[in-house]
Amino acid sequence: MLQNLLNGLSAILTLQNGLFMVLGTIIGILAGAIPGLSSTLAISLLVPITFVMDPLPALAMLAGIYNGGMYGGSISSILFNVPGAASATVTAFDGHPMAMNGRSARALQLAVLASFTGGIISVFALILLSAPLAKVVLAFGPAEYFWVAVFGISIVVSLSSEGMMKGLAAGVFGMVVSMVGMDPATAVPRFDFGNIYMSGGFQLTSILLGMFSIPSAISLLEEKFKGKIDLAEENKAEKVRLFSYWFRYWPNYIRSSIIGVIVGIIPAAGGNIASFVAYDTTKKLSKHPETFGKGEPEGVISSEAANNAVTGGSFIPLLTMGIPGSPAAAAIMGAFMVQGIILGPQLFTSNTKLVYGLMWSMLFTNIIMLFAGYYGAKVVRKALGVDKEVLAPLIFAFSVIGCYSIRNSMFDVRVMLIFGVIGFFMKKYGYPSAAFILGYILSPLLEENLQRVIQLTRGNVFSGKSGLFGSGLSWLMIALTVMSLVFPYIMSWIGKRKQAKGEQGIPEDD
Repeated sequence: MLQNLLNGLSAILTLQNGLFMVLGTIIGILAGAIPGLSSTLAISLLVPITFVMDPLPALAMLAGIYNGGMYGGSISSILFNVPGAASATVTAFDGHPMAMNGRSARALQLAVLASFTGGIISVFALILLSAPLAKVVLAFGPAEYFWVAVFGISIVVSLSSEGMMKGLAAGVFGMVVSMVGMDPATAVPRFDFGNIYMSGGFQLTSILLGMFSIPSAISLLEEKFKGKIDLAEENKAEKVRLFSYWFRYWPNYIRSSIIGVIVGIIPAAGGNIASFVAYDTTKKLSKHPETFGKGEPEGVISSEAANNAVTGGSFIPLLTMGIPGSPAAAAIMGAFMVQGIILGPQLFTSNTKLVYGLMWSMLFTNIIMLFAGYYGAKVVRKALGVDKEVLAPLIFAFSVIGCYSIRNSMFDVRVMLIFGVIGFFMKKYGYPSAAFILGYILSPLLEENLQRVIQLTRGNVFSGKSGLFGSGLSWLMIALTVMSLVFPYIMSWIGKRKQAKGEQGIPEDD
């Protein structure tokens, strides 16, 4: 392997490849930061261009777009509470409150460093563990994917600071909304009320922008504010250095990155699920879970480390078996096809320089992203100095443009506005938008795989190897789900016990 790595390094270290890596990373950051765009869309648009390029510089550029786009979504999430990409939704939970509390520089620094850490760890996983980890994917069938979805949905319990019932209600509402459109088994339209536009379901971008950006714009216009955040005072109050928080929170960086790699390997999971799982895990392990959602640095770290670690993880099944682990990886798969390259185990022997050169490009584009994101954030952060009477209409305008650009459809814009109003009232009465989004994202995965299990078992879903309880992986996911549901109550009980001891003057156990 060492010789293969050296061959790949010699192949990637050219001026042409370096320029394409820088170009791809910058394009990715911009695409991720603009609501409605994404690294997947940018890659899809540029795949046809790669036909006239050599394979390695083409793939290196697309790797840069992938890595840069995953980080770029955090910029608009932190500054405006508008997720630039679906995977950055969780980043807004604590990143935006940090920005509103005069800590935008710190939030952006945490995001780029977490993105870099997750990306680097995922590259090492890609290099060292491609073959062994790819075998894990083959063991996942419909039943295992069903339990993955159930485990993800169980996270809604801990996403509501206002109470479990409100979190569950928001999650169920999201699941109901996701059922609008074609039935995954029969392709029969449902809940479309005879509307041809609704028969295709709602675009995730429309839902995200509606639930996050529109309520933010309305809240800005509602508040009585001074008009500007004093950025000079913010810089004076807190000097931000690139690696200043890494050693304080290194367990979170590593843990969330590992979660991202594992989720990235599982096809159809992606950065959305990875960031939710990592955020939930960090919150459960925190000594101060009540600070999450109010500007907790560890919330930003867990989300960004996890969703960027998905990049390398998603390449593992792609390169070894030709199975993309994420939508962006599927778009990059198109570039392999354009170049006439066959994916699979034979790729590691027939085209060694290309494979390991691509792995090196993933490493180098993460380094480029780190410095571009850190120094570029100083310029982008000045957007918070704009009067909020101006900022709110700008958020609204960018949301409309981003939503319309997906399918050139005013129906999507109307959907965004409707869910914007719904999101505003949910926020006002303490129903978490995060739980709604999680239910919306995971419901199709749960329903589709449950129907597949029913078909495979001919309705007897509780027996046989194809049933819901027929494998060790299924029982592992069930155990994780139970732990996810029970853990908050255990921590709450421990907290009350310590509080009671403190009130009685009894020393706590070591």
